[in-house]
Amino acid sequence: MLVLTLGASSCSSSSSSSSSSAGGSHQQKALMTPDQAVQKLQALLDDATSDIKPPLRYWDAWPDSTEQDGGYATASQARYIMTKVSKAKFGALLGLLERSWKAKGYHIAKVNPNQPAMFADIPGGASIGFTIGAADNITFEVSVSPIPVITGHDPFGTPTPEPTMSNGNPDIIPKYDDPFWSSDQPTPTPTPTPSP
Repeated sequence: MLVLTLGASSCSSSSSSSSSSAGGSHQQKALMTPDQAVQKLQALLDDATSDIKPPLRYWDAWPDSTEQDGGYATASQARYIMTKVSKAKFGALLGLLERSWKAKGYHIAKVNPNQPAMFADIPGGASIGFTIGAADNITFEVSVSPIPVITGHDPFGTPTPEPTMSNGNPDIIPKYDDPFWSSDQPTPTPTPTPSP
């Protein structure tokens, strides 16, 4: 189990649509190798979540590739948060991520405060999604392209075993408590400091 450093502060379909919308530019971009794509995916996941604290536990899914029109593929990877985040903290987490991503130069494409969810385009042709599921499970998913279309075997090598539930589905249900994130106490609004 890894630990994600998140400031108190997939969605596959959205990531794919963001990648497809920039399809014309991929014809001029050099293809990344699958290894280069994995390195970029990991770096982007780390960068996108670097401003969130205290630490949250997570595990990263095996990368995936999806063939696109134009003879190239998109690589994507999901990061599943295993720390329990209470509904009272959803707004704080979404707000922190939105401010952080804007400061990093990400273009916020869509925000849904009701789900909550947020999707953004990252400079360099990548995209990222942040979603909260029905079981209060949090997923970050990032996509990069272009990589070659590889058939007949996994372009990223031999998949490593992933945590699974008794029914065989990926174990993405949060199970670890955190004094801040798991608390039902809402995040207090900072009190302005009066000028001297």
